[in-house]
Amino acid sequence: MSGAAKRIERMGRKRLARVLRHVLPAPDDSVPEEPGSILVVRPDSRLGNLVLMEPLVRSLKTRFPTSRIAVLTSDRFSELLSSQGYETIAVPKALFAGRPWLFPSFASRLRRMGFEVAIDASHPRSFSLSGAVAAAICGAPARIGFAAGDYRGWFSRAVAPCRADCHESMALHSLGSVWPGWPEWTRPRLEAAGAVARGTVGLHVGASRNKGYPTDRLRAVVGALAGKVRLEVYWGTARERELAAGLEGRGVKLMPSMGIVEMLESMAGLRAFVSADNGPMHAASALGVPVAALFMMDDAARFGPLSPGSRVLYAPGGADPEDVVGTVLEIAGS
Repeated sequence: MSGAAKRIERMGRKRLARVLRHVLPAPDDSVPEEPGSILVVRPDSRLGNLVLMEPLVRSLKTRFPTSRIAVLTSDRFSELLSSQGYETIAVPKALFAGRPWLFPSFASRLRRMGFEVAIDASHPRSFSLSGAVAAAICGAPARIGFAAGDYRGWFSRAVAPCRADCHESMALHSLGSVWPGWPEWTRPRLEAAGAVARGTVGLHVGASRNKGYPTDRLRAVVGALAGKVRLEVYWGTARERELAAGLEGRGVKLMPSMGIVEMLESMAGLRAFVSADNGPMHAASALGVPVAALFMMDDAARFGPLSPGSRVLYAPGGADPEDVVGTVLEIAGS
């Protein structure tokens, strides 16, 4: 999309936001001190964002042990949180895209659930119209979000984003700071009951947009590691599977298509995980697996892995394969 098109799109979204702000119910002026039910809203379809939200949801359950805490998110990856014992309300976004007339009945059911507070856990530094609208549609009289962009008029309480180098999971966790006695942040944490240690290293081949590690360098890394450790190659999309299949060989196993629970159980048994900045990288870190994270953008302070032993290798054109191999062997204990 060109710069002009992006500017037009932003202008359109701002106008739509102003219209919706006056059409949808206004939030209350205050937030209840001890709410009986809270809905956390994150309507996008990104695995990593759900991992980064986990400390917020966990602290809500700790701070309000008798309250109903639920997460509204896309059905694509909602199993990530439900597998951890968190209540999720899955939004069938693909279904609504093809049959939009079904959405009003879904919104009506959501309102009947009677949530007292809605937390818009969208991007901390820019206003998300979809997140703000979802928080309003659920019918919660009190709404919490970030003081970013065109937030005015949408929230009962707006939380100032933390410093620019604050980790995203810490920033999202700060949304609960409107309540006294808010628990301290700890890193995202996931568990996989069926995990079996296999002494292998996992490698994921994919990433969104411009975050992907260059294919030629990826092949060099796999070629150098294959003779030193057993490798399991993970993938998500059909295009990624094609790339992963081209890496298969002696000492390199192509992993099958997996659901969320299967993926967590498989990755939890690894000695180390190497990946670009993507959802599986965040999941591996939350499972406590040491990660060699290959960053193409200089934002690792916000999105880097936090598990013990993890390392970030940043280079705009992709980290040197020799450095990647040395780091993987080091964190894998080889």
